[in-house]
Amino acid sequence: MPLWIVIGVAAAIFVLVIVLAATFNVFSAESAEETDAAWEPLPHDFTPEDLEGLSFRPALRGYRMEDVDTAVEALRTRILELEAARGQQ
Repeated sequence: MPLWIVIGVAAAIFVLVIVLAATFNVFSAESAEETDAAWEPLPHDFTPEDLEGLSFRPALRGYRMEDVDTAVEALRTRILELEAARGQQ
């Protein structure tokens, strides 16, 4: 069997192992309990201090999208409320 076929198969297996390991959070410094822990969204009447303490659960390519989407929606709602209150003054 030619050497280049052996190297190609070995490279494909290596890539497959890395992808599977990343999928199952093998490279994460956090334990499984920390990764699957419940995420606490912003409260309805959040303060700047709440924003400073905001963090998201890690995912394969960054952060969990549902956590980020929930936080952005809370920010959007609060901004609309403040703009409406300022418009009424």
